[in-house]
Amino acid sequence: MYKSYRFRFYPNKKQLELINKTFGSSRYVYNYYLDKMKNKGYVSASTNIKDYTSILKYNTPFLQEVDSIVLTKSIFNLDDDYKKLFNKTGGYPKHKSKNNRNSYNIPSTYKKYKDKEYCNIELDLTNRQIKLPKLKWVKIRGYRNTNNINGKIKNATISREPNGKYYVSILYEMYDKVPIIKPRTIVGIDLGIKKLLTLSDGTVYDNNKYIDKYTKRIKRKQRELSRKEKGSKNYYKCKKELAILYSKLANARKFYTHKITKDITDEYDIITCEQLKTKEMIIKGKDNKLSSKINDATFSEIIRQFQYKARYKGKVFYQINTYYPSSQICSRCSAQDKRYKDLTRREYKCLKCNQEIDRDLNASINIMFEGLKLHMKNYAKI
Repeated sequence: MYKSYRFRFYPNKKQLELINKTFGSSRYVYNYYLDKMKNKGYVSASTNIKDYTSILKYNTPFLQEVDSIVLTKSIFNLDDDYKKLFNKTGGYPKHKSKNNRNSYNIPSTYKKYKDKEYCNIELDLTNRQIKLPKLKWVKIRGYRNTNNINGKIKNATISREPNGKYYVSILYEMYDKVPIIKPRTIVGIDLGIKKLLTLSDGTVYDNNKYIDKYTKRIKRKQRELSRKEKGSKNYYKCKKELAILYSKLANARKFYTHKITKDITDEYDIITCEQLKTKEMIIKGKDNKLSSKINDATFSEIIRQFQYKARYKGKVFYQINTYYPSSQICSRCSAQDKRYKDLTRREYKCLKCNQEIDRDLNASINIMFEGLKLHMKNYAKI
């Protein structure tokens, strides 16, 4: 199992200069071979690396100043993007811009000396510093208890956010085995826009209250930026303030989703959720406000966090079929009523058994029963 840890990065002036050079060099190599393949067709990563080591590296002096492992990694990243295109799991590779988030990846290399194994990436949590190739020791700051990392370093990614902050993410291959837990508790989750999550036990998680606060401030700052003269000091100052607001909004979303998913995965052993096609919902949605609310809810991120947290804790996570009519079926007698395709009907009233229940709670109970059926099928196979 793999797990990543992210730390705030505090390089000095010399280190900062080298990091920015590496950002530019890795971006240049990626864009250079992307243009080459657009004109002459797809070429494998191994032939591009041969071309880089024999021709490009010696013709462009600034590429010799940075770590060659990082530049060859950017060629492999381009090759991976093309493979995603061929497998229909991604779009056509795009040119990297210096105005967006900049990052580069450092693969780990291990060497043995006197029966000890040494890595080119070292993490010292007691002194809060990290050792990286070419940069040597750099100060870091973490926001979590990382004293018990039991794993092998696979790579490190250095990134610069649009707000000007630097981060380093370290990927570990963990030695700890996943705990085997006998499932005893189950929950069904209904995802919504008015109520973010409705659990089958009646618990409701409302939307993040900070999103509206930051979106209003962002709109105000965007209007302010449009009135500034492009290229002026005030323009770049306002642009940086806008980037800070966007990062605050992203952090508020992350914190809230992590809090919710942690609470649910700690409490329940089997977690069942509906499978949503958010891209289709946004495209089909004629209302721009509805589309923005779907984006703010970050359903795909919630599901992603449920998946990896459940796997790490030894819990079980299921996703039921997209077209399962959870809101149309009565959770007591299983009678289906197609009138509840209409989203304005917020209370479910069954014509057969006269049950009156909240629409979202009814859907979450049905999702829970479907998850239980899936678990019983999987258990029967074992």
